[in-house]
Amino acid sequence: MQLDILYLSREELIDLGLLDFDAALSDVENVFRMLARGEVLMPPKVALEFFSEHGVQKGHLIAMPAYLKSLGVAGIKWAAGFYSNPSIGLPHGMDIVILSDPETGRPLTVMEGALITAVRTGAVAGVGAKYLVSSNSSEATLVGAGVVGRAAAHSLSRALPRVKLRIYDVKVEKAKNVAREVGAEVVDNFEEAVRSSDVIVTATSSASPVVKDEWLKEDAVCIEIGKNEFEDSTVLRADRIIVDYWEQVKAREWTSLSRLSRQGLLSEEKVENIAYIVAQGGARGRGLKFFSPIGMACEDLIVAFRLYRRALEKGVGVKIPLWRSSDWL
Repeated sequence: MQLDILYLSREELIDLGLLDFDAALSDVENVFRMLARGEVLMPPKVALEFFSEHGVQKGHLIAMPAYLKSLGVAGIKWAAGFYSNPSIGLPHGMDIVILSDPETGRPLTVMEGALITAVRTGAVAGVGAKYLVSSNSSEATLVGAGVVGRAAAHSLSRALPRVKLRIYDVKVEKAKNVAREVGAEVVDNFEEAVRSSDVIVTATSSASPVVKDEWLKEDAVCIEIGKNEFEDSTVLRADRIIVDYWEQVKAREWTSLSRLSRQGLLSEEKVENIAYIVAQGGARGRGLKFFSPIGMACEDLIVAFRLYRRALEKGVGVKIPLWRSSDWL
């Protein structure tokens, strides 16, 4: 008996609708509701960290499994992030996604996962903004126009259609290109833009704060896609602190929330889960809100499963035999 697995490249995934950000926003919103209903089985990520002989961190490989019970699919994202890759012509992140049949364990598909990561990360920011902003919000600033920032721009423009979106990046041409795609405005005065914004989304590679606490409005919504992009004082004075998966956030020592928790400055009782906020219809009261998603496997898998089903419908992809026949079955 021959057993095949379907391989889907990035180009095929794009043709199947990976860059449909309305669909991605719907996927992420739906999986948050599944989480709130207890329909997702998802252990914390497992990370392999790699260091040079001098103790400098080179990168990591992360295993991210999940089982979406209500959809009847399980899978894993194997995510790589190596910091010096761009110097040798490779991207910083290189991921693959594998989907499996939870009834038999049969592998169904292997697909390129780095662009799925970017799209779902942007969609998480969009869904977070949709359910956290107040109805009178009128301006938003996105800091960072790289791959993830670009995805966030597309998601925010759809999630907040009546909010004026502005984009800032130290590389002005990047900001201009993304702004053209989504009909946003490019700003060169970063501080001024943040001061007048109701929503601030950061998607940078900075390891230290880029947004000063004193710039923020009293009722601002802060969405941190990167790491440590807001000052500790912002986190500690926030009226509501929201995450996607607290156990994972705690395990990643480089996040500000994890560090502040270990230092005894942040009580776990103050931390809320975005899935329950979405299920309850939002958190639109007054006060500063701080949302720091670390990324979850279920977000990748729900996007990947939509694309896999469409590939089957359209006959897209390459079938690769795991075996053709074997006496060892």
